[in-house]
Amino acid sequence: MSSLYPRLLEDPAHYFDAPYDAGYTLSRKQLDEVHLAGLQKRFHELAPAIATLGALAEEQGIREIRQIDDVVPLLFPHTVYKSYPLSIIERGEFDRLTRWLSGLTTSDLSQVDARGIDCIDDWIALLDKSTDVRVLHTFGTSGKLSFIPRSEKLWQQQVRLTGHCLRDWNGANSGPDLIRNHMPMVIPSYRHGAGSIHRGMNRMVDLFAGGSDNALFLYEKEYFSADVASLAGRLRAAEARGEQGQLALSPSLLARRDEFARREAERPARMQLFFEQVMDRFAGQDVFLFAVWPILYEWAEAGLGRGIKNVFGPNSILTTGGGSKGRVLPDNYREQIWEFLGFSRFFEYYSMSEIIPSCPRCDAGHFHIPPTLVPFVLDPESGKPLPRSGTQTGRFALMDLMADNYWGGLITGDEVTLSGWDQPCACGRHGPYLHSTIRRFSEKQGGDDKINCAGAPEAHDKAIEYLLQRTE
Repeated sequence: MSSLYPRLLEDPAHYFDAPYDAGYTLSRKQLDEVHLAGLQKRFHELAPAIATLGALAEEQGIREIRQIDDVVPLLFPHTVYKSYPLSIIERGEFDRLTRWLSGLTTSDLSQVDARGIDCIDDWIALLDKSTDVRVLHTFGTSGKLSFIPRSEKLWQQQVRLTGHCLRDWNGANSGPDLIRNHMPMVIPSYRHGAGSIHRGMNRMVDLFAGGSDNALFLYEKEYFSADVASLAGRLRAAEARGEQGQLALSPSLLARRDEFARREAERPARMQLFFEQVMDRFAGQDVFLFAVWPILYEWAEAGLGRGIKNVFGPNSILTTGGGSKGRVLPDNYREQIWEFLGFSRFFEYYSMSEIIPSCPRCDAGHFHIPPTLVPFVLDPESGKPLPRSGTQTGRFALMDLMADNYWGGLITGDEVTLSGWDQPCACGRHGPYLHSTIRRFSEKQGGDDKINCAGAPEAHDKAIEYLLQRTE
């Protein structure tokens, strides 16, 4: 019997400091028991403490979790985290946005004084300074960003969990222990910002690289602006409606937009300088590299064209995700990347901003779900959970048992196929896994994504109304 099993039964948070590979050795019976115990623990702790969850549970008439599927009517649609009126952002009413956010977390935001705050970046900085919440935002195409109120403690634990995955994914201590033995970090992106990548990478500098002197970012000092991300989406939406030029923009926001536009125009030259710095500081060394495939291919194409090969040491690590980001790459793009980089060890993940653990991809091409994520496949029409057996295709939903200052129950926008309940993956790991055929329902439905929730649909509407009332 796995020694991890009784520890996870006691508290899912024990996985933060456990051997990562042990999470994929649990029997089906053990996994079900861990999932049920974790659901019961989180519901018991969070329903009285998170106003919106408590309101939803009351509307659904749910007072306890007796079976795993009992939690499905309490899963939040992913749109909950951007359910505030967009006018709050446009008018700079960040005291109202704070009250809205307080309905989604156990953290005390009552002493936050947002008077005088007129932009998202400053609001996030205020929360960083005066609370234990380190908000992360998504990149909404409509301009409405999702805001997830994750605590500082959870951010630190999340980075440790990633380190344990790198160390143990192919067996205990099969990979490098970056927490004990630091590596130089090379990140062709921003160090600072409140997106999930920026929040995580900034903490990895200390935990994985051992400090700023051992890390290199494309943008070391610049901040990835949530205001610019929101504005870009609003401009796209206005253009689609034929209303471009009608948005009222403050001088400070216009200046921020112009600064970002200049930075993007200078990006090719900046990337070239960055690559030269990489070569100067870290050539031949084993490094920890995070980048998406299109950027890596740009490097490889340019480098190989100049006869540059084997840039880094053979024991380096690449972490990546997100596919090709819509770019069409040649069939042999990975072979070119490996030839250029000088190593081929990589970790690819399926993840999303709202959850703490990621799902690593195995050699069989499947994304494996850690034991502290309770996965569901929902019928897209009824919102009801499909059987936890065989292979099921539908809307992906989950409960993140590691989240303890916000509700980790989420109905995603992804259509997935899930297997692994009845027999191990070809890679030998036990537990549920996602096939690589993941796509957004919004793409399938022509840009719209109508989420049908289980239980009483009007209960979710009333919970959102309750959340919105906090902004009044």
